[in-house]
Amino acid sequence: MRVAKLLLILAFLAIPALALQPGDFLDESNWQDAKGLLPDEFLAAYRNGEFRHQVRELEVYKIAEDPTFKRAIDANRGRFGLSEGGTIIEKATGQVPSYIYGWPFPDIRADDPKAATKIVWNYFYTMFYAGNSHYRADLMWISEHGLDRTIQVDSFVKHYQGQHPRFRESEDHSELLTQSLSEVLNPGDVAGVVSLSWRYRDAAKRDSMWTYVPAMRRVRQVSPANRSDGFLGSDLSQDDGPYFDGKVQDFTWKLIGEQDLLVLFDKPSFETDALLERLPDGGWRMEIPGGARVGFQVPGWRGAPWCPVREVLIRRPHWIVEATPKDPYYLYGKLILRFDKDIFLGSYSSKYDWKGKLILSYAAVRTNIVRAAPGELWGWAGGAVALAVNWNLNRATTAGIVAGKNVPADSRIPLSPGQFSLQALMRRGR
Repeated sequence: MRVAKLLLILAFLAIPALALQPGDFLDESNWQDAKGLLPDEFLAAYRNGEFRHQVRELEVYKIAEDPTFKRAIDANRGRFGLSEGGTIIEKATGQVPSYIYGWPFPDIRADDPKAATKIVWNYFYTMFYAGNSHYRADLMWISEHGLDRTIQVDSFVKHYQGQHPRFRESEDHSELLTQSLSEVLNPGDVAGVVSLSWRYRDAAKRDSMWTYVPAMRRVRQVSPANRSDGFLGSDLSQDDGPYFDGKVQDFTWKLIGEQDLLVLFDKPSFETDALLERLPDGGWRMEIPGGARVGFQVPGWRGAPWCPVREVLIRRPHWIVEATPKDPYYLYGKLILRFDKDIFLGSYSSKYDWKGKLILSYAAVRTNIVRAAPGELWGWAGGAVALAVNWNLNRATTAGIVAGKNVPADSRIPLSPGQFSLQALMRRGR
């Protein structure tokens, strides 16, 4: 009888804790329930009481269900392959296609040795589909004591691939993939710094980058290896972008697994209608609502000052990919990237030095997707922030699009290639 009771007690103790349920808050009291559902460093943030978010079960819009996009990826099925260097080629000819619209690789197989590179290309073609953009963003340097510094940035991004045919360039720019131009507006010590970047489709051609430096009153060409460095001393780099913005062919890619993750999503993007306005020259402007976005902006907040506060956790299936830079001067020796299986957007990235030590992590807070018009999808940008955490120095940098009715938060807008010339850089920097 005593043996039976003992076995019953042992069996009871062996029952695992109840899994997280929709409506539960993940924090230091139940962080163990999220083991295997978060990168280790972010799980530790919940364990230590630095992060706290509600778990929700919300329907995430799948871009492949949009009829316009679905027709595009169906037409691409089986059409494309990869060169040895990681460039997309047509299987029939072995040549680089002049134009690609929609995911080039709709069907990903885990046993495909080139699966990781294909996943990353699909991610980029999801981003390209959103079209050219213009937005104002605030970068905030945040320490354990709160806000240290803010800079205001005005940015333009132009894509030459991946858009609906009616948004394509009329001129031939087949050598280019993207161009971007960013100007620092404030504060005064860095105001007037302007950065210009051109990315080429040719695997052998590195990015061209220039910076106008007001103190020198001249334009300087910058090494593309510097894209991994912190922007103006922050913990966000140009290769972060909306999640990852490195050049695909500059890395060696490896698929290391599949995993369900609890992803930070902007809750208002599920519960509030997007405030969209059609712009006179084409495209859309979204009015970004105000309010607190991170912990230090909330009175009485006890967690990490950089913890996003409008977000909820939604469980999503992911591909886990490892990237190793080919450039030995790149700041990081390894990156672990995580891409949503249904949408190919990124969630968390972990960055390691060349000896394998974790240095920094990036959380791209996700948003739901809304349809602005047939063939035009808009990624909600309401209260969302991008978050880079420097674990060694216990600090973070956030980036968020600026709130306000007449502040640029524009998508699918026409942008002239002339806006991304060296002459335009010099004019803007004066």
